[in-house]
Amino acid sequence: MAQDYLSEKGPKEMGDIGEEYFNILASRSFFQDFYKGYGGEIYKCKMHDIVHDFAQYLCSNGCLTVEIHSGEQSTISSFGETKILHLMLTLHRGASVPIPIWDNVKGLRGLRSLLVESGEYSWSNEILPQLFDKLTCLRALKLEVREQGLYTNFIKKIPTNIEKLLHLKYLSLFGQKKIEKLPETLCELYNLERLNVDHCKNLRELPRGIGKLRKLMYLHNEGTDSLRYLPAGIGELIRLRSVRKFVVGGGYDRACSLGSLKKLNLLRDCRIRGLGDVSDAGEARRAELEKKKSLLKLGLHFGHSRDGDEERAGRRENEEDEDERLLEALGPPPNLKKLRIDEYRGRRNVVPISWFMSLTNLRFLFLFGWRNCEHLPPLGKLPSLEYLEIEGMKSVKRVGNEFLGVESDTDGSSVIAFPKLKHLTFWVMNALEELDFETAIKREIIIMPRLSSLTIWSCRKLKALPDHLLQKTTLQKLHIRRCPILEERCRKETGEDWPKIRHIPEISIG
Repeated sequence: MAQDYLSEKGPKEMGDIGEEYFNILASRSFFQDFYKGYGGEIYKCKMHDIVHDFAQYLCSNGCLTVEIHSGEQSTISSFGETKILHLMLTLHRGASVPIPIWDNVKGLRGLRSLLVESGEYSWSNEILPQLFDKLTCLRALKLEVREQGLYTNFIKKIPTNIEKLLHLKYLSLFGQKKIEKLPETLCELYNLERLNVDHCKNLRELPRGIGKLRKLMYLHNEGTDSLRYLPAGIGELIRLRSVRKFVVGGGYDRACSLGSLKKLNLLRDCRIRGLGDVSDAGEARRAELEKKKSLLKLGLHFGHSRDGDEERAGRRENEEDEDERLLEALGPPPNLKKLRIDEYRGRRNVVPISWFMSLTNLRFLFLFGWRNCEHLPPLGKLPSLEYLEIEGMKSVKRVGNEFLGVESDTDGSSVIAFPKLKHLTFWVMNALEELDFETAIKREIIIMPRLSSLTIWSCRKLKALPDHLLQKTTLQKLHIRRCPILEERCRKETGEDWPKIRHIPEISIG
């Protein structure tokens, strides 16, 4: 995308341009050997050898990859007048970015991609300003630290003359954990489409003028532990597709609010943090999440934007009621496929049931740290749910028919609870004692007909697992850890439940 190899014919409500082209090339066997993550999404693939060799042949004059070791002289200078368009530098321990070569090699002045990769290399204060002065044709700049070791010398400051890179579309500072702020001049890069500051752990703020980056589509800011808010200008970036960490900055000057989401109707992936600082349900309504048809992945974190700040935490008088009102006011996006809700403190109605039941396309659901919740929602009614993880529910002692959502649905017709669920996980449920669907079974309700993976971790009080789950012929994986009662019941050959699980191909106990 940064090199204009992909064309976008105006904004699209649904779909990601890069993803669409990837799928086209994959369907034509350009890619193969796909590796998929937990959610079934492709995160890695390969080219066929013939395709790779042909690509190398076509690009041999314009692309260069160089490895530099400590004390070595760079081989780049030997290219003289050759016009190199794309350069990857891999620097090993003790190596320095070879700044003298930029003065001597005219062929690098038109460089369009500079990708610097490694963990332990040295940056001097003079390198970046000189690079930015000379390489004004860059479209893609990657200054990443992927492997952090004892000798890593991180970039501490991005020079203000980065504004000279007017053609830049892709900028990655992944892992540069010494950077505390980005210069306001970065906002002059009006062609920038993707900004990656993932795992810049000391980054405290983004430029206040970020609203000038009208072409920005992707903001990757995961693992930015010190980032307490996003600037209010984020609400003007109407082309934005993804914000990994949308931090609501209650009480901060010029910070974004939930209402800043109103214009961002192309969002596909958004994770909202700092909801514990929001007490205005009207502000949540102004976000208009229920109108965002493109939104497929959503994270809602009800913690505070400043973790451990008791003074700020005390500003909300009744957090249980506040969270319930806030969640209902946010409204569920209609096409959501993946949802995570963290640290929700509602108790009275658990969650608005109608809110959950409208998520008919939801495939992945993660619920974490609902400390006041005593009963799980009727998730068995979700028709498309395939992956379910429930973690850290401190007050849940029993999971029964209410979880299936079928207590009043039976009228003689067949009922299926969790019709598509494949993976079910309970993590760190310290109070959980019973997992019981016996009443539902007697009423001939079909429960989890497609379940293939069951994981129970740190449920120390859980006495037993339902027989009909263990005996399922679809079950391929059973993992039990830190559950002393269950581990004894499922012990190989001698456990009371061993005859019920011995048919499962993959069993991991203890």
